[in-house]
Amino acid sequence: MGGTSLKFKAPKRSGSVRSLRTETAASKPTYEELEARIEALEADIEKRIQVQEDLLTLWEKYKLVFEKAGEAIFIIQDGVIKFANRKTCGVLGYTNEELETLPVHEIVHPEDRERVVTRYRKKLKGEKAPGIYSFRIVSKTGKEIWIEDTTAQIDWEGKPATLNFVRNITRKKKMDAQLQFAAKLEAIGTLAGGTAHAFNNLLMGIQGHTSLLLYDIDSSHPHYASLKKIEEQIQEGAELTSQLIGYARKGRYQAGVININEIVENTSTAFGKMKNEISIHRKLTRRPHNIEADQGQMEQMLLNLYINAADAMDGSGKLLLETKNVTHTDIKSTLYKAKSGKYLRINITDKGVGMDKETQQRVFDPFFTTKITGRGTGLGLAAVYGIVKSHEGYINVESRKGRGTTFYIYLPAAKKTNRKKQ
Repeated sequence: MGGTSLKFKAPKRSGSVRSLRTETAASKPTYEELEARIEALEADIEKRIQVQEDLLTLWEKYKLVFEKAGEAIFIIQDGVIKFANRKTCGVLGYTNEELETLPVHEIVHPEDRERVVTRYRKKLKGEKAPGIYSFRIVSKTGKEIWIEDTTAQIDWEGKPATLNFVRNITRKKKMDAQLQFAAKLEAIGTLAGGTAHAFNNLLMGIQGHTSLLLYDIDSSHPHYASLKKIEEQIQEGAELTSQLIGYARKGRYQAGVININEIVENTSTAFGKMKNEISIHRKLTRRPHNIEADQGQMEQMLLNLYINAADAMDGSGKLLLETKNVTHTDIKSTLYKAKSGKYLRINITDKGVGMDKETQQRVFDPFFTTKITGRGTGLGLAAVYGIVKSHEGYINVESRKGRGTTFYIYLPAAKKTNRKKQ
């Protein structure tokens, strides 16, 4: 029997398997492609790192500007200061942590609070409101500070807020007030001077007619006593006009080079004899700058200040008199910017009742007085101001209620060397 052979055929590969292998082989990246992709990723990473470094550098620059800025810069949101620079903390006296929990309206001076809060709400809503305005704030230590606030409405962390740039203008406000005060005194002085001269002429006319009447009668005449009383009142009126003229005076009388220590000693000794209850202490520099001044006016100026001090101490207490050589750089908070040069400073300090701010602002006004009716004319310190001004000097007063008062008088040192005979 012939053998038969069995042939086994291999199964045919399906098309789907062949296709899968082809696609797998085709999608597998080549070494070159992988290398290119890695290079692209590296470049992207380097770019991201560079962007981050640039952002960090930019942040450091902005942070430097922000922290070193001469103005206080901060953001107000939800009624508190959320983000503040170092200057803000320095001005207000609070830390950033304290500011974040302290309602910002509590920092505003009570008298300005309603106006500031109203403006802030308008600005926050985008309504029309002044972009720059000034008001007072109160620091953590209780110090009153004038600021100028420039505000812009912004979005901060997805919520409305205001960006604030604040400048301390306390010094400027004081200077403006001083200039206004000086201008007011100048105007009052001009009016007072003219009035005083006119009134003095009337008094001289009355004095002349009174003297003529007294010349024709003797002391037994029924009108003699009345006429003598008129003469006395004329003298009192003449003293008032003299003080007014002293306040308004622009020139000087019989100016000469004098040593102020001698005048301080002589006037205070005489005053001490009249006011035994006043304890007078002198601290006079050994070699004071000579000044070019009228001796009579210097004596009037000092006596007026002694009398004012005695009244402030109710007739008894301690009066300290000092003289010291200084320069224009030592003149602080005066009504004017002092001229360069040497000055002789006179301090008159009492331990009396002191003055509040309102009284200090009016202390040199003619006819202003805190004394009861009949005890003062309000011309003593006005005359002092006029005398100091006429000698191209400066005067300043420092006082606290219940702590006493100090008057600082600065008189320019004489350029001449000859002294006026005392």
